[in-house]
Amino acid sequence: MFDLLALITILLLFFVLRWQASQGKSFTVRVLTATFLGIGAGLVFAGHTAYVGAIGTIYAHLLKAIVVPVLFFSIISTVSSLGNLKTLTTIGAKTIGVLSLHNVLASVTTIVVALTLGVGRNAHIDLPSNVEVKEVPTLTQAVINFFPQNIIEDAANNRVIPIIVFSLFVGIAILTYQNKAEIKAFTDFIDAGHQVIFKVAALITRFTPYAVLALLTDKVGGLNLASLGSLLLALATLYLVTLFHSSVTTGAIIGLLGRLNPWIYLKRFFSVWMIAFSTQSSVGSVPANVSAQKEMGVPEHIASFTSSIGTTFGMPGCAAAWPVLLAIFTINALGLDFGLLDYLYMVVVALLVSAGTVGVPGTATITATAMFTAIGLPVEMIIVLTPISAIADMARTATNVTASGSTGLLVARFEKVLNLDQYYDNDGQEGKAYANS
Repeated sequence: MFDLLALITILLLFFVLRWQASQGKSFTVRVLTATFLGIGAGLVFAGHTAYVGAIGTIYAHLLKAIVVPVLFFSIISTVSSLGNLKTLTTIGAKTIGVLSLHNVLASVTTIVVALTLGVGRNAHIDLPSNVEVKEVPTLTQAVINFFPQNIIEDAANNRVIPIIVFSLFVGIAILTYQNKAEIKAFTDFIDAGHQVIFKVAALITRFTPYAVLALLTDKVGGLNLASLGSLLLALATLYLVTLFHSSVTTGAIIGLLGRLNPWIYLKRFFSVWMIAFSTQSSVGSVPANVSAQKEMGVPEHIASFTSSIGTTFGMPGCAAAWPVLLAIFTINALGLDFGLLDYLYMVVVALLVSAGTVGVPGTATITATAMFTAIGLPVEMIIVLTPISAIADMARTATNVTASGSTGLLVARFEKVLNLDQYYDNDGQEGKAYANS
């Protein structure tokens, strides 16, 4: 009786979220509304949310269903867009190398900070009885598992790493194919598939506020104040890590690898950081990103290339800090036993799944789902942490864009085409002397 009443109440509350959407309320506002409504409904209907919980489970299943096609089409599209193998092995390789460094350093920083602060340790969230936690493989077995032996079976079982490796090979094959006219039908299919799956992901993401409301109603009855506080700790940790990466880590990379004054980059790129922070879109920030790089002396072809690749690869905010933070929250909340090799494996997975990240608001959830699927954690836990995702997305996106901007700067520096006079402008001669030393 009360279970049915809870379901009816949630369905009525769905109309509140729908009304907000019709009034033009932002995605963030609707998710926050769903958060408060879910907490309230969970307290009222504690112990009677079996029907409501099914709604959130369906959403989690939909997310898992699109992981493979999103990775497949996004990676092939990204690699094949490099134009030719020469571009891939020169500018492309350097771009991917710097973005990979950003991703790895962000993952390591997140692991250190999150474990030190004990994120999720007091959440006391029980794992749903119908969800099993897979064992994390040894490092040797993990390397072997990177390579597919049956791509259809891997796709059917949501084994994301072999899908990524296979997609990379397909992308390289397209690049090296001599007669592009012969494979035009296939490349058109990839481009069309990328657009379609992009639309599917966007459609599923639109239901996030409703899933948050249903999932929180189901989960909050078992949460205590310490658990709610742990969500805020996770959010604070995310902001700490991303701000550290955007300033200290990025500055160190520019200073040590590029032998440039990092303060100039951070100061002149701040407006782009703010655009990314407010729009929550890496793709939407590309024009401002390219413009800022050009003003700092980066040639346009490098600025455009690195900005574009940076929306789909590396992404230290969405593809490293966020999924790693969620994973550690889940590990601590469920009391799982992860060792050093497991965390190293997590860093590798974060780098690989970043290749399939699409630079639009909300796709960090897809990346996190791929991470959880790869390391054997329950996807349902991602939804539990969704209430803070909308606020976290501002910091994640700004970090992604800052990384791609610094990548363009460094690639131009490595290629010896960075205009140092334009970079330093009126900031003095000391930096130029250091750069030329």
